[in-house]
Amino acid sequence: MENLNPESLLQKAQALGDDIKEIESIDVEHAYRRMRQKIKSSRRKMIYNQCMRYAAFLTLPLLLASLTLGYLYFHKPVVDEKYAEVTAAMGSVIRYELPDHSVVWLNAGSTLRYPTVFRKDNRNVDLKGEAYFEVQADRERPFYVNTSNGLSVYVYGTKFNVAAYEEDDCIETVLEKGKVNVITPNRETMVLSPGEQLIYEKQSQKWTKHKVDVYEKVAWKDGKLIFRNASLEEIFKRLSRHFNVEILFNNRSGKEYRYRATFRSETLPQILDYLAKSAALKWKVEDAAQQADATFKSTSLASSWRSGTIPTRRFSQTNWNSTPKVISKP
Repeated sequence: MENLNPESLLQKAQALGDDIKEIESIDVEHAYRRMRQKIKSSRRKMIYNQCMRYAAFLTLPLLLASLTLGYLYFHKPVVDEKYAEVTAAMGSVIRYELPDHSVVWLNAGSTLRYPTVFRKDNRNVDLKGEAYFEVQADRERPFYVNTSNGLSVYVYGTKFNVAAYEEDDCIETVLEKGKVNVITPNRETMVLSPGEQLIYEKQSQKWTKHKVDVYEKVAWKDGKLIFRNASLEEIFKRLSRHFNVEILFNNRSGKEYRYRATFRSETLPQILDYLAKSAALKWKVEDAAQQADATFKSTSLASSWRSGTIPTRRFSQTNWNSTPKVISKP
């Protein structure tokens, strides 16, 4: 049996007291908090790693899809866009329906060029000469009429007339119904209301806008010639296109005459006779002269207050049908 002398018991008591003091010196609450922080940190790290793995899993397909779409966009095949041309010969008027079911009338000596399939964002046509348009409404695809001079007319759906013969000094736009926007080569934009006409002078690059009798300007599509306060120069120019003849006018007297007339089914001689009654105008028909190479020279008409000549031509009747030719985009 162990010897329990007072000195041994005192030493054990002291050792026990030291252990108790050491235990009491430990901050249990602090240790608990540190343990919880370690657990939370470990849990956050585990969740972060899992999220990164999921993100990588989801990002890879998106990245591949983006690369694929980008490649297809920048390497999409170029479509060979096809164009058609329809032309109204001198002395004829043509009515034609475009791919979007818009209808156009082409006046004599005019050509319209358009894509066989219109784009999804616009409808562009090129005009040389004169045309009357009935455009099908489409707010998503504006309709543009472009002229060789750089002037453009754009609409969404309306009825209007554009006269843009290359040999004329001006371009005329007349609105019958709806609203049109006219853009000049200088990028000025003018808006027309029904019954208004805009005249753009090619040389001065100036424009004027005023009210007009619309039917006077568009009656040609119905086979009529309407003149209101028109000079002989203007009348002869329109008669040349309408009847497919070349007319030269020699005003020896220097007088200016203005005419107001409407012609429907009259022949060219009948019209000239009517004009001659109101002025000292004489005219005659002259046969086309044959040249050395067996071709026929286009003899010009010299119409004057005293005498005039008109080269013989076969008068073409109004033609309401035409077959366009398809050509590749230049």
